[in-house]
Amino acid sequence: MTAKINESTTIGGEATLEESDEVQMVLWTRRPVCGPRTDVIDRLSSMRADDVIDEFTVETWPDEVAISEHTEHARVVEVYKEYLLWAKEHDLSITPPFERRTASSLVGGKEDVLTVPIMCLAVYDDGLCGVYPCSGENHTWNVADYLDAYERAGERPETAESDIEFPVFED
Repeated sequence: MTAKINESTTIGGEATLEESDEVQMVLWTRRPVCGPRTDVIDRLSSMRADDVIDEFTVETWPDEVAISEHTEHARVVEVYKEYLLWAKEHDLSITPPFERRTASSLVGGKEDVLTVPIMCLAVYDDGLCGVYPCSGENHTWNVADYLDAYERAGERPETAESDIEFPVFED
């Protein structure tokens, strides 16, 4: 199996995706990895076994991340910035489920904090071409929506089979 589950709650290892013509997916999830999250992992495993996708990895992240120079979760902040840039370039939003806020500590300090989604799927096909969940002017697409459309099409979908436009973009 090509799936790799990162055992660290603080993003361990630098799982980088090389630019290629292969469809690669990264599922980011909070711990514990159970319930609907394992269902998504099972779906990705089946898609990989059926050669519908080329590769997928599973990464874990904490519920919240401090956004500062000294954060121990720098990789999560990098990923968030990459996804945010992708969304802006395509007139989409990833807020919510990504939320930034200022948190106050008991000793009077303040810090910017990023709350990450329970589950987020990034799709790469010669570069980042999709982040789910995301929302457009009139619609929101979640991980299950994307996987449903992908499984129906048997390939990276351009549109869902319904009348809803599905945001998958070419770089």
